[in-house]
Amino acid sequence: MKVLQFQVGAIGTNCYLVYDENTMHGALVDPGDNGDGLVRKIKEEGVTLDYVLLTHAHFDHILGVQTVKEKTGAKLVLHRDDLWLLKKENMGMFRQMAHGYVEPTVDIVAGEGTTVTFGGLTATYLHTPGHTPGSCCIRVGDTLFTGDTLFRHECGRCDLEGGSFSQMLDSLKRLHDLEGDFHVLPGHDMTSTLGEERRANRYMKQAVGR
Repeated sequence: MKVLQFQVGAIGTNCYLVYDENTMHGALVDPGDNGDGLVRKIKEEGVTLDYVLLTHAHFDHILGVQTVKEKTGAKLVLHRDDLWLLKKENMGMFRQMAHGYVEPTVDIVAGEGTTVTFGGLTATYLHTPGHTPGSCCIRVGDTLFTGDTLFRHECGRCDLEGGSFSQMLDSLKRLHDLEGDFHVLPGHDMTSTLGEERRANRYMKQAVGR
């Protein structure tokens, strides 16, 4: 498995290309902007893109989706509880930043445990609400794409519409209790590991200590 990270958009969203090096089939996680540039990178890498996987549907994670879908034929996967956020009128104060946005069609409406396979890799959706109602972490092998649920030593904000700090703590407790260690690839800022977050993340500690 190979993972490439790209930082896109006005607020530096982490977008990830993950693919099977044997078959060169892959998925793109959270194409938040610059769809044309992302498509170029995918083609340069020689990857056949099967899926666009969204951890959630805030504007900074979706602005590049439609372009990527149109130019690669990839299928879009999103948790059912975040479908409403794809509508521009539901972007709230961020609507003015969605220049030229075209609402994409969701091909696979995910729920807890939904899986998709590309090459020899399987991506599994773990429903982790708190940042948004449909926020998910996506597990591929020993890697967790955590979106805006879990950051290095932090967690996502819960004060936007649909957010819930209580749900966030429940989600962080769930991640804490996963067996083993994982690479943590968040939607913003630096990467981490689940072991590091168990040790140093004050919000995860709060979640465990409730």
